Amino acid sequence: MKSGRISVVVPCFNEEKTIYFNLKNIFDYLNNRFHDFELIAVNDGSADKTLEELRRFQKEFPIRIIDNQPNEGKGKAVQRGILKSRFETVMFLDADLGIPIEELDGFLEEVKNGFDLVIASRFVPGLKILRPVVWHRRIMEKIFRLLRIIIINIWNIKDTQCGFKVFRREAAMKIFSRLTVKRFAFDAEVIFLANKFGYKMKELPISLQNPPESHIRLVRDPLNMTWDLLRIRVNDWRGKYK
Repeated sequence: MKSGRISVVVPCFNEEKTIYFNLKNIFDYLNNRFHDFELIAVNDGSADKTLEELRRFQKEFPIRIIDNQPNEGKGKAVQRGILKSRFETVMFLDADLGIPIEELDGFLEEVKNGFDLVIASRFVPGLKILRPVVWHRRIMEKIFRLLRIIIINIWNIKDTQCGFKVFRREAAMKIFSRLTVKRFAFDAEVIFLANKFGYKMKELPISLQNPPESHIRLVRDPLNMTWDLLRIRVNDWRGKYK
């Protein structure tokens, strides 16, 4: 039975090989599940034919395309898409569908139960790993979790970084209108702001299929993410989030 309305934001960077089929998967699920929905794909300055694939998809299915040029980072892409959204429930998910769109049903139930933000988590009981993460990603995740706790004091949420989050609109607009981090650490800023504004959050376990390829650079991105955590702390000290 169809119900409700939702805005779904998909940030895209160099996804030409899979983006058409993954968007079709998302579209079919939404079309079967909701009375009304919007699918927003944000091309983040891709260097391949991602934009051409998005336009090919748009010729067959209703989709909104936002073209970020040049590349500014995943955080900026998600921010632009969410601030352009229209419906009461808003979400974003990764273009590689490392977390399947079918997981959304459980998240919507928690929004109905009064939560402002429902977060996919790899660190709560019930996680199903369909394809394991590569070893260096596991190390990076552990180091980032420690730095996140030390620098911006996020203790109540175990996993800030999963690319699958569902918001009530009021929370999404308030958080993303104040977002400053443009790249991978933006998720931590989202959770920091949600804590600061007193929003109710819940983590849910998911089925995780880690993609064999990743856009994360092993040296540069961890350094940038550490710097972004420090920026969040400094922004707060300066009252930038008020």
